[in-house]
Order: sequence, then structure tokens, then C-alpha cells
Amino acid sequence: MPRRTGWLMSLLMMGMGCGGPLPGDVPPPVPSEDPQALGALHCPLPSSSTTKRVKTLLPPSQIGIPRFAAAPNGFVKFKGRLYFAVNFEDGQRALWKSNGTEAGTTHIRSFPSIDGGFTPPLANLAAGPTRLFFQVADPAHGNELWVSDGTGAGTTLVKDLTPGSPGSTLSHLTALGDRLVFFKEIFDSGTFRTRYELWTSDGTAAGTERLRDFGWDQGVSFKDSAADGELRFFVMGPEGTGTVLWKTDGTAAGSVPLKQLTSSHDAFIGDIQTSGSLALFVMREHTGLQELWKSDGSSGGTVRLASFGPSRVARLVGRLGSRVHVAVTSLSTQYMVLYRVPLSGGNPASFVTLPNDYATLGEAFPFIDETSSVPGGSKLYFSVTIGSDGPAPRDTQLWVTDGTAAGTVLLHRPLSLSDEYSSPVRAVSDELVFFSAFEAGGAGIEPWVSNGTPEKTRRLANIAPDAQTGSSYPRDFFRLGERVFFSAYDDTEAGQLWSTELGDNCVAP
Repeated sequence: MPRRTGWLMSLLMMGMGCGGPLPGDVPPPVPSEDPQALGALHCPLPSSSTTKRVKTLLPPSQIGIPRFAAAPNGFVKFKGRLYFAVNFEDGQRALWKSNGTEAGTTHIRSFPSIDGGFTPPLANLAAGPTRLFFQVADPAHGNELWVSDGTGAGTTLVKDLTPGSPGSTLSHLTALGDRLVFFKEIFDSGTFRTRYELWTSDGTAAGTERLRDFGWDQGVSFKDSAADGELRFFVMGPEGTGTVLWKTDGTAAGSVPLKQLTSSHDAFIGDIQTSGSLALFVMREHTGLQELWKSDGSSGGTVRLASFGPSRVARLVGRLGSRVHVAVTSLSTQYMVLYRVPLSGGNPASFVTLPNDYATLGEAFPFIDETSSVPGGSKLYFSVTIGSDGPAPRDTQLWVTDGTAAGTVLLHRPLSLSDEYSSPVRAVSDELVFFSAFEAGGAGIEPWVSNGTPEKTRRLANIAPDAQTGSSYPRDFFRLGERVFFSAYDDTEAGQLWSTELGDNCVAP
């Protein structure tokens, strides 16, 4: 099912939302579109002249559809360099690294295809100070855990967790220093049940061990949060045990439950963000009630901050200082209202209503698609998708907010109007955000950049100028020092590694 449509349909089927009247009977003001509303900004926009392909890594795509073509992905910082995966369409896999130059973009190790284009991708890169963990398949062991020190000779299988060629299903790969924690999922085809095991690894076979078996009656949410040298995750048990927040520091003694959040066995963990030492998340109860929580990794510090009932949908936008910002959309009116929720406790306060030009024209439910901010920043960037009764959205928009009505500004519309490609949004400083957007009659879907004002929001480059190609479909914006890397479909007829240089005044956060 297409990404946006599937997400919206699942929300409507589950009855998510916020019930009862929102605080106050009068809706908050519509946001300003004044370019000066956010004040003077000084982070210069990068130049199109410094936006270049780093290196040709992939041959021309055989798929023939640019938005589905293979491209470099899985970007992480390791030992001061960019490390990433290259998954070829014929099933070959490879680990690469780059310093942003063609000569400095080098191959580390390749892996052969084991099942043609259906070979599992090299994925789940997790970087510690001296070890880079990832998962990849080879003919002898199937899809298993590997580790690298950044060299070909130092890239080795950690352990054959499922002996032989079947391979393992691993998730939540998280580096806590140089130690990895992860889950192994075991599926019983006879009973159609899944068992979750918590594991840890120091990069050696002897140091890779199971910490806990959660058994057949416990589920683990795919959402998690890493902070303060520990991974926080959610375990859903049978009725009566409910949903419990756990944490692990990579040891058996440090893998403990923190707090039971609900006795319901079918609670759903929605958005989750890590902000400093806090995990912020939204949980939907089986009644449709939605709750905003925070956790500092202790039982006493795991606290419900606000509740919203079953006639509205709540989405986490992000934290600014001492407040968490939440977008709450009415299922009946189809309007989205932004709220501030104090981290110290207190009632949510609405501060702005976003416009919806389609609210009275049938199905036009707005929802948050992407959010991005920098640690300790004063602005939150987010994209809003307005759905429809078909697979493609009616509209897509990029917004910024500083937590006030005057500082909530529409930066650009539309972004991608495809139901098969969602625009990425990545803030690389408080005053610089990268995203993709559509330009009718012009460049198609290309990389864009903004300093947080409409007047300085523009296309970064026209990477796929060929009218037949139409769009470069940029993905995975990733800042490393004075460069922002991303992948894009270009005149090589494949997804390749690209980067742009940042100005000297745009200091890394």
C-alpha cells in the first residue's frame, strides 16, 4: 500500500485522535506568512555551483522508474567519514566510505548476490567510536550481523546467529559506545507467532550473547529511543501486563522494565523522539485515547504529560526548550492545531491553527509527514500532507515554527505530490533546512533549501534536467562537517552520491 494512503487509512481504521473539545472555544489564529516573522537569519544558503555528484557508484538502472532506482543509503558518521550502503539492483551489496571527494570515496567490501534482486539489502548501519555494525547476507550464512573497523580486511562476520544459510531477522541495532544492542526475531511458521530476544555484541563471536528472551507472548514495538548510553523500548504483553517501557545498557543486569504504561494489550506507540536525555512519545490506548509521555530513563521520570481523546489525531512535532509541541487534527473538521505542552506539567495550550484549503471539499485529512530540528535549536521544521480519497495527496507543504503564532510560517508548497515518493526534510542547523519539492513546468522534484524564511527558500540544483527523466528524487540528506550528502537520480540514469558545501558562517551545531 502506498506510504501516505496506508498511514492515513490505518489511522482512520484505528480511530486515533483527540476527543472532547480542545481547550478554549475560539480557534487560535491562522499563522503569519510574513517573511520577516522569524526575524533576521544569517546562515547563508549553499550555492548550486558547489552542489555536485561525488562519484558514480551505480550502473544505469534496469528498473526504468527513477523514484524506484537503487541509490546509496544508510548514511552514518564513522571515524570522521561518511559510511554508507550501496545495494545494486542485481543483488550485489557493498559497503563504502567518503570524505566528499571523488578520490576519497572508496569501496570497503563487496558481497555477492544470493537471490538476485531479492537478496536482503546491506542495512542497519550502527556506528560506535571504533566499530561499525551492520547486517548483510552472504551465501554461507544468510543475512547476519557484521562489523567493520573501516577497512576491507577488518570487515568480518560477527556471529552466525541462525546457523547455516537461513539468516536472522534483526532489528533495533543501536550502538552504545562500542557495544551493540539489538533484537533477534524468531518466527514459528507452525503457530505464526514471533519471539523476541534481546542481544548484545562487542564485535566478537565470544562477546555476542543473548541478554533476555521475551517469550512467545510478548511483542516489541519497532519504535525506540537511545539516550544516556541506554536503549529504551516498548514491550507489549497479554491483557493484564499491557505495555511496558524497558531500558537496556547492554548488560543483563541493566536490562530492566521501567514502567507499565497501560494494562491494555493492544496499545500502539506512535511518534517517538529523543531530545537530550529524554524520550518523548505518543501512545494510543485501545479506547482511542492518545497520551503524550516523557521518560528520562527512570521510573519516576516516566510521566504522562497530556491526554487527547478519540475524535482527533495527535502527532509529535518536537521540543523547543521547556515545551513539547504537538499537532492535533480533528477528524470532523479536518483542521490541524498546534499545541505547546510544558515538560514540567500543566495543560496543553493551543497557539496556531494551520489553514486547510480543502477542508470542506471531501476527504482532506492533514497529517505530519516529516519533522526535523537540531539539538537545542529554536525552530521546528515539519511537512504537512493533506490527503484525499485517492492514493495521491491533495497538497504537501513545508512549515517552520518557533512555538508562536507569528513564528509559524509556510515556507513552500507543494513538496512531492506523489504517493510513491515522500519528500525528506532535514534541518542541518537552526537556520538551514534541506528538503525536496516539485516545480510545475520546471525542474520536477529536486533538492531545495531554506533558511527558514519564504523569501530565501529556493531550489538548490536541477540535477535531472532531462525532460524524459523529469526529477532526481533526492533522499537521505545527511550533514557531516561542512558538507551535506544526499542521493539523487541524475544523468547517469541511476541514483548516485551527491553533496553540497555549506558556507563558512554556517557553524555546525
